[in-house]
Amino acid sequence: MLTQLSPKRNPALGAVFLILMGCFIGSLPRLVADDYERLDAATKRWLALEQKIASERNGWKAQRKILEQSVLVLEADLDNLTNGLERLREEADFRAGQLTENIESFDDQEAAHAYYVKTLDGMAERFDRFRATAPLFLEDALDTAWKKLEAVDPAALGERAQILIAAFTLIEDFNRTVTIDYVPRALADGREVMVSTLYWGLARAYAVDPQGSVAWELVPGESGWIWSERPEYVEQILELVRVHEQTRPPSIQILPGATLNTAGGEE
Repeated sequence: MLTQLSPKRNPALGAVFLILMGCFIGSLPRLVADDYERLDAATKRWLALEQKIASERNGWKAQRKILEQSVLVLEADLDNLTNGLERLREEADFRAGQLTENIESFDDQEAAHAYYVKTLDGMAERFDRFRATAPLFLEDALDTAWKKLEAVDPAALGERAQILIAAFTLIEDFNRTVTIDYVPRALADGREVMVSTLYWGLARAYAVDPQGSVAWELVPGESGWIWSERPEYVEQILELVRVHEQTRPPSIQILPGATLNTAGGEE
């Protein structure tokens, strides 16, 4: 078979063979050019890929440094946060202790507040009762103090205390001294005269008209001072008033009065 197919033995087949070889050799430059183009394109793609890989690698290196710095910063922040959390826990424990103390202190303050309110209310009630029996000499000052007390906020314990203390101090000063006052007094015959009233503190007082015609002994009562005429002591009371006014030299005078014994009764 091979002998029969050989070009030398078969001239027609040889001609075909030569034609095919010619076509192949003719197309060889074109095939080489196509391969070169493909190789050049592949090379360019490979170079572009290498550049992209290098760029990505460089970018990753830069990003890696940034990430490493970020990690360091975050780790430092985490340490700070951990320390801060620990301090906050300690502060919370401390505040909790303080809160417990404050609650106990608040309870004590509430008890003290209730005590002071009760005490001030008692003082105010006592002061109001005293005003009804106060001598005329103190009437204006005590009325002014009472108006201030009514105007102040009941919750302002300090201000209320100051007003009451000032009022009771005024009363105490009056009680420790001998005070003279001049007040109008209606007589039995309808005449009104200005009488001199000599207060011996809050215990009692003596009064006499300027002419020395009538005299009184005054003692505090539940609704005010009680005036009792003492015609038998006119001269003595008038003399005491003049001594107090320094129009007479000091002298000893005997007047009606009473003292309290240790049991609280009168003698």
